[in-house]
Amino acid sequence: MKIEFNPLILALSKIKNLGKKRIFKLIFKIKYLDEYSLSQLFDEFELYKKITKGDFEQIYQDSISELDKMKSSNIKIYNIFENDEIGLFKDGLFSKNKIPTDEFPNQLFLINKSDLVIDSFKNIFTIIGTRNNSAEAKDITEKVVTFLCDKQSIIISGLARGIDTIAHQKVIELDGVAIAILANGLDTIYPSENRELAKNILNKGILLTEYTFGLKAEKFRLIERDRIQAMLANDIVLIESDIKGGSMHAMKWAKKLNKRIWCFDMNASGNKEILNNYDNVIKFSNIEEFINKFNVNS
Repeated sequence: MKIEFNPLILALSKIKNLGKKRIFKLIFKIKYLDEYSLSQLFDEFELYKKITKGDFEQIYQDSISELDKMKSSNIKIYNIFENDEIGLFKDGLFSKNKIPTDEFPNQLFLINKSDLVIDSFKNIFTIIGTRNNSAEAKDITEKVVTFLCDKQSIIISGLARGIDTIAHQKVIELDGVAIAILANGLDTIYPSENRELAKNILNKGILLTEYTFGLKAEKFRLIERDRIQAMLANDIVLIESDIKGGSMHAMKWAKKLNKRIWCFDMNASGNKEILNNYDNVIKFSNIEEFINKFNVNS
């Protein structure tokens, strides 16, 4: 039986206490995967410390079936060890982040009905903010997204309530390109009221996640999702956030990745934290200032 990367990654991810970085390091040291049997990989990875060989073989077979089920639902599966046609791994968007490769997701699941090629776009902006947005934040979000869509930018957000939803809805209204990064498997949409919005995103854009079917949007997955939002974008725009808000995780990643950070100047504790304590942040107080600074920095 020929061993393939995608079912192997998925199988390893199902083994208790075997994290993403460890999985990457285990597979990375294998020069030619097709030279190994499943039994040899079991020994090479020292999986006997965690699971029996029979259980591992069953998990691998179950993973093949699970991936086949995804493919029958028009879900595409990409991984860090192989080239993909839309520009994510290898010489694509992830490789532009100057961090250790084991920080990247090992595997991604996508619905990409429009066959969008991501890295063909010059501008990719992640728009983030609170679920409990103010009217002021809603207004500036719509204006920023309108301008960016006019500049043929991809708009990334997380399909959450609040700013994410506002950004995605405006992109759809303008017939623009959106990518929604989910913190759960593609067999569900969270929150459920955004199912129609998710469907509309697929007219020209992508639904993307690193989680397989059945995994729900728990807090730690929402935090992990935030890092992908930062990794895929050129620029990160914070609209409105409390200092303890989930958006701050994406901002920390944006800083770590040396992404260009934009922050709306408003009276929100998270915004104040970014403006006061992050270096080289592009502050804007209205859409005119955003446009002027965009033109200067383009």
